[in-house]
Amino acid sequence: MFRLLVVSPSFASCSMGLMEELKNMNIEVKHVRPKWKLREEDFTGIIEDADGLIVGADIVSRKVMEMAPRLKIISKHGVGLDNIDLDAAKEFGIKVCYAAGSNTVAVAELACAMIMALARGLVINTQEIAAGRWNRQRGIELTGSTLGVVGTGAIGREVIRRMRAFGMKILAYDSFPDTKLISTIGGRYVELEELLCCSDFVSLHLPLTEDTRNLIDEQQIDKMKQGAYLINTARGGIVNEAALYKALKTGKIAGAGIDTFVDEPPFSSPLTKLNNVVMTPHIGGYTKEAIDKMSRAAAANIVQHIMEMKGLKSE
Repeated sequence: MFRLLVVSPSFASCSMGLMEELKNMNIEVKHVRPKWKLREEDFTGIIEDADGLIVGADIVSRKVMEMAPRLKIISKHGVGLDNIDLDAAKEFGIKVCYAAGSNTVAVAELACAMIMALARGLVINTQEIAAGRWNRQRGIELTGSTLGVVGTGAIGREVIRRMRAFGMKILAYDSFPDTKLISTIGGRYVELEELLCCSDFVSLHLPLTEDTRNLIDEQQIDKMKQGAYLINTARGGIVNEAALYKALKTGKIAGAGIDTFVDEPPFSSPLTKLNNVVMTPHIGGYTKEAIDKMSRAAAANIVQHIMEMKGLKSE
């Protein structure tokens, strides 16, 4: 019997019958539902006999893999793989896969929602009324404003399509530009420096790698347009949070939308004390539809692996 450990709390929560389907395939499922992502030490006692692992944002390090001598596949309930030690997985012969395209629409829509919330000051206006003050905060219109999209993969493209409908001008930056695509959906590619200095809103849609870690630091923020807005629904490590806090306090950046932080939950971060920040608890892919897609894709990767082990083809 194949033993599957699931540590993503939301796995199968929006997929009727998925758990039964797995069990009917002679897969023994152990579902651990932590309040938040597991650290290395949290895997002790639960992963030792696992053949497969479905993981969310949990830290799957070399040490975790060393605890699991039977482990042969890690299936990400999501897209980003920065929480998994890919070098160690390769060394141990552990297959790593992810739920490609499952959260594209959900993350793109959250980024767009943050852009709109920042443009009209929804957070601070709500706070003012809640405090008994009729102190109207002036907003800006998106029509005619410039949106800079850093990273034009699937999510970045969906953001462009949606915000073009609001009459926004589009600048884009990507290490591997697709000029045919960008001309079709509207906009033009520029270098990162030009994007930063000319955009009213900058939205990040990149994976976290050694090349993108702290990509937006104090030096890059200094290049941004005075009073611009920064939106990060990608990964917390892409933005230097100390530099962002300083820029938000001085007004260099008028506001920020943050779904992902370096340390999560970010309760000790000074960013949480600001009223010009829209914050969400890493919910970019946390919609009913996206969770269903992620769960089914993560499960399908496990099933595919089992079939390959048996020398069979999955349907």
